[in-house]
Amino acid sequence: MQSVVVSLMVALAGMFFASYILHFPLDRYRMPTLLAPLLVGFLFQLLPNSVVWTGLPGTEGFTVLSTLGIMFLLLTVGVQLEPKAILSLGRPILLISVLNMGFSTLLGYVVLTWFGYPPLVSLVVSTALATVAETTIAPILDELGVIKSREASLILCPGIVDDIAEVILASVASVMVGATSAAVDPLYMILGFALFIGVALLLNRVILPRFARFEGTPNDNHLLILLLSSILTLVAITQSFGLGILLGSIVAGLSFQRFLRDLDADKRVLTILRALSYGFLGPVFFFGIGLDTGLGSMAASLPLTLLLLVANFIGKFLSAYAVGRLMGMSMKSILVVGLGLSAKFSMGIIPVQIFFSAGVIDEFVFSSFIAVSTITTVIIPFSLAYIINRWRGEIFTPQEGCIVT
Repeated sequence: MQSVVVSLMVALAGMFFASYILHFPLDRYRMPTLLAPLLVGFLFQLLPNSVVWTGLPGTEGFTVLSTLGIMFLLLTVGVQLEPKAILSLGRPILLISVLNMGFSTLLGYVVLTWFGYPPLVSLVVSTALATVAETTIAPILDELGVIKSREASLILCPGIVDDIAEVILASVASVMVGATSAAVDPLYMILGFALFIGVALLLNRVILPRFARFEGTPNDNHLLILLLSSILTLVAITQSFGLGILLGSIVAGLSFQRFLRDLDADKRVLTILRALSYGFLGPVFFFGIGLDTGLGSMAASLPLTLLLLVANFIGKFLSAYAVGRLMGMSMKSILVVGLGLSAKFSMGIIPVQIFFSAGVIDEFVFSSFIAVSTITTVIIPFSLAYIINRWRGEIFTPQEGCIVT
């Protein structure tokens, strides 16, 4: 036991230090910070006696930290999620959001079912692959000074739809795994869901508003304690009734939105959550993915990876072309939008990781998913910056829209 703890501490120390070093080139090229621990996980497989490190994701301590990583990543999303924002989007934005998910999901579904995967699993995985990594693209567009253009809005606004889709996907995957792994009675799950909704509403409508009136101006420590109590309570309920971990995490974030706004503390708490999610627990989760993804299996899954890449690009460019022609955009503008929509590496990785950890999908499709996400994350920022700098005067139309910064 002691040797496992020591190995875990050494691995995490190495991962955090290597991730810190990697953040310099990643920041320079505007790539997501969480890409660093994923790459470090790959590199650990090349170390001498690598079996010591690749066995860590199966240990109890690593599993607990990784699970907390999933919870806090989605809690951070839940606190920021604005489902009503979709209703305020213009018709072209809504259209490209639907087509973006629809075309890519359909093509990915065809590829995965052709490789023999079950329809429901293929649907969830292909939908996860259809999501847009708007947090990767937004800083690039902002730095290049085109964040307020029409083209930028067509790239970034579908990310709002993606955020909701990712939440639904993660919850569906979590419920599917919970139901299949423990032979949960459907009636028992329904009762658990009713209890969960009741507690969430009680928290949102009664408990938190009273605390807001009573507390006045709480400090950050007290807010974090209350938030932790809420998320752990809701997750304990969903986990106990086979509803999975993630549903509780997201709803906890949604339940806290009004409370934090009433106290004018949303920015303060979001800063704390981002530090925990992106600086501590989230990297552990992505480090585990890197350790779990065999480099040999990534090579063996090359045909599936290439087909999923093709499906991704075709789906994105079809949606960009359809909406672009409707809006009278040039082919150069359409190319920029399609390329921006093609970036991966979003929270859609979580439902796929859940399926893989539960044995619902094999390492073949999991490796392909990780490879597609990594390849697009590395290639697209450079390509997009090059095209924008070359065609800037011919493409961009200033227009206020759904701007993500």
